[in-house]
Amino acid sequence: MSTDPVRVVADTSPWEERLRRAAELRDRHPFAEEVLTLYSALVPVQEETWRAVRESAPRAGELVQWAAARAVPAVVDVTDSAGPSALREAVRERLAAGETEAALSAWLAGEDLDAVDTYLARTSLAPALEALGQRAGAACGSARALAERGARCPCCAGRPQLSVAADSGDSLVTGRRNLLCARCATSWDYTRSACPACGESDEDELLVYAEQWAGAVSPHANGDTNGDGAATAVFPNLRVIGCKSCRRYLIEVDMARDTRAVPEVDELAALPLDLYAADQGLTKVTPNLMGF
Repeated sequence: MSTDPVRVVADTSPWEERLRRAAELRDRHPFAEEVLTLYSALVPVQEETWRAVRESAPRAGELVQWAAARAVPAVVDVTDSAGPSALREAVRERLAAGETEAALSAWLAGEDLDAVDTYLARTSLAPALEALGQRAGAACGSARALAERGARCPCCAGRPQLSVAADSGDSLVTGRRNLLCARCATSWDYTRSACPACGESDEDELLVYAEQWAGAVSPHANGDTNGDGAATAVFPNLRVIGCKSCRRYLIEVDMARDTRAVPEVDELAALPLDLYAADQGLTKVTPNLMGF
């Protein structure tokens, strides 16, 4: 058996579209400027990691060491220049203390980490796992995850980051639901009739919160009007999907309402929806890249 590093054929990069959407949403939502500015600064670093792995991937057992040497220092540099002061100081301390490899290994294994270690591990490793595609599972701990309830990524057994309602092309037909993995960015089908966090299938236990739902205008709209005096939604293409049983939730991106949406970027800008969900006593299945 060959011991050469795995080689993966290069493919179309998703990063340009993500950067475009981040700039668009930053202009649209001033309250998300800090988050999207840091994310935009991280995109070139993450794309470089993605391209390096697409070209010549490290073996699964060497991914942590590879990322610690290649990706982490660049992530720390970008965070130091574009991140909030508390995060800048924290990531510098982690790098100086030589604690990054342990955090990266724990994140791959699905262990719970504090917000700073999660940020460093995810920003450094997620692009590599995304580049590996179906090979990502070999680098991740999955035995414990597969024994837990709720939806799990079929590739790496990671938890979902968000839900996506596909555009069916027919306003009278609801598009299928896909979940997006928080770890390797794999997308997979999941039924609308069950909670992604715990599998609850009683419709009375499933929650949906949206700014505009069945024609109703939310009091949380931004005060703009659509010409007839009615307020328009800040996030017409986003909603909170939750569960009374487990008190967990995800942000769902409706592609029919905004075909230019890039789900992982739109979810980053949904800070008011996250705050609203927290006010309802809900906890996100997986905090996003920026910890929300």
